[in-house]
Amino acid sequence: MNEKNSKTIKGSRNNRSLKRTFSTIFVNQSVFLIVLMVIIGIVVSLINPKFLAIQNLFNIILQVSVTGIICAGMGTVLISGNFDLTVGPQISILGIVMALLVTRYSIALTIVSVIVLGLIIGTINGFLVTRIRAHSFIVTLALSTVYTGVALLISGGKYTSLGGRFGFFIGKLFNIIPLPTIVFVIIILAIFVVYRYTKFGRLLFAIGGNAEAAYLSGVKVKLHKVLSFTLAGGLYGVATLVLISQLGVAYPTTGNAYTLTALAAIVIGGIALQGGKGSALGIFLGAIMFGLINNSLIVTGVNPFWRDVTLGFIILFAVMFSGMITKAE
Repeated sequence: MNEKNSKTIKGSRNNRSLKRTFSTIFVNQSVFLIVLMVIIGIVVSLINPKFLAIQNLFNIILQVSVTGIICAGMGTVLISGNFDLTVGPQISILGIVMALLVTRYSIALTIVSVIVLGLIIGTINGFLVTRIRAHSFIVTLALSTVYTGVALLISGGKYTSLGGRFGFFIGKLFNIIPLPTIVFVIIILAIFVVYRYTKFGRLLFAIGGNAEAAYLSGVKVKLHKVLSFTLAGGLYGVATLVLISQLGVAYPTTGNAYTLTALAAIVIGGIALQGGKGSALGIFLGAIMFGLINNSLIVTGVNPFWRDVTLGFIILFAVMFSGMITKAE
């Protein structure tokens, strides 16, 4: 009898342990993404063995480097409880300014100017969002239209060439690791430090979680929201330098595709749309996951026109999954 009871207890413990393991996988979005990436890697490699080649894996990370840097900025704004839909047009403006400056002045001045201009535009965005009594989604949507017009005006609707003067981010470290990948990883590590170890980072999460409670606790909510947009603008500047360096030219519509792409990646990475939740690891994994899916569609020969359809379903699934996790927690 005792032996039977002992076996029953052990079986019950094993079942609880198994349930706890599955609960950890599906409730922790970062763990879930890692498991899902492994599964995708195995399945796609069975279809095309070249998928897991080192060169292709580096290509995936290279392809998402710009998106990942943008995600770090947009994710910071989203954590504070706001949306930023100016990403694409802002990058277009910064790209054109970069091309105009680099053909006339030094590379150092160009780098500083692009980042500073990004900080300024971000600050303007934050100021308007906190002053206009409307949702940040509407405000930044309106601003994105304004910035699109500005990009077309200063470019005359034409592309601007770098004249071969800024190819720094085309190179590789030790002829192996692409420089954009290194910049991406450095940005993610910096964002991790900001989120985890700075007062500013902790307050952003508090504001995103409950802005009213944060205000009543003495937090300068509006100031910190503006600063989140400022930081995002600076990161968009860095992303622009990497992107335009690779392209060699700046178009007035260069950044248009990045708004939805970055939003999809950070939602996949577990950044809550309502704010107050997310992590640097989630941003990193979200960007990688997005690149992995896109690359999988390419190497398996899926029709390119289906990629936008896939993107839409990915966003829907990510939002649904994020809601399920929030409910489970």
